[in-house]
Amino acid sequence: LISFIFFSFGMGLLALLTPCVFPMIPITVAFFTKEGEKDSKNPFSAALVYTLGIITIFTSLGLLLAITLGASGANQVASNPWINIFIGALFVYFAFSLFGYYELEVPSILRQYSLKQESRGGMTGILFMSLTFTLTSFTCTVQFVGLLLVAASHGEYFWPIIGMLSFSTAFASPFFFLALFPQYLAKLPKSGGWLNSVKVSMGFLELAAAFKFLSNSDLVWNWNIFTREVVLGIWV
Repeated sequence: LISFIFFSFGMGLLALLTPCVFPMIPITVAFFTKEGEKDSKNPFSAALVYTLGIITIFTSLGLLLAITLGASGANQVASNPWINIFIGALFVYFAFSLFGYYELEVPSILRQYSLKQESRGGMTGILFMSLTFTLTSFTCTVQFVGLLLVAASHGEYFWPIIGMLSFSTAFASPFFFLALFPQYLAKLPKSGGWLNSVKVSMGFLELAAAFKFLSNSDLVWNWNIFTREVVLGIWV
């Protein structure tokens, strides 16, 4: 469980280094800082609500999966060869989206609704800001969340909740701490081509994960195609 928590936290940090997330960090923090200057208040409360909004949204997804699957369902996901093939194909699909062949997006009607609610202002508006950010960053985060939730299926029923809580805490933390210490914004590296390089590198990791799940099915059905040696060779 401890190694899974670290894995989940690491996935949250990696998701920050994607082209649709990283550039939003200074923009969002600057917004909190300016709002604090207008009202002569510390941006702490706004940043806290925004951060808790992101954590709640992601953790709710983990809770939903835990309720849906349960302990027995998680074990079936981990051992069923058909599900392993489906997950392998899904990760290939995720990988090519990270390579830039296409984008994965949530329905525009959800984003538009959330954007409209932001105009309500106050803490409600900030909560919908966090929802809008979560929806718009879906293109770059779904691959990490998918990998994380599949890893969670190999543990107890509560693993998806713990995993998404760890992921979202890491994912939301820069927005909170940089709002408290905006002087460190200047030390962030500037957005550029390196973000795309990170994104493509993550795509290769998704491909590596895909072959792992294909080898699980191979093991059950005795294809002897995706053997341990072949998969390790592909990873290298």
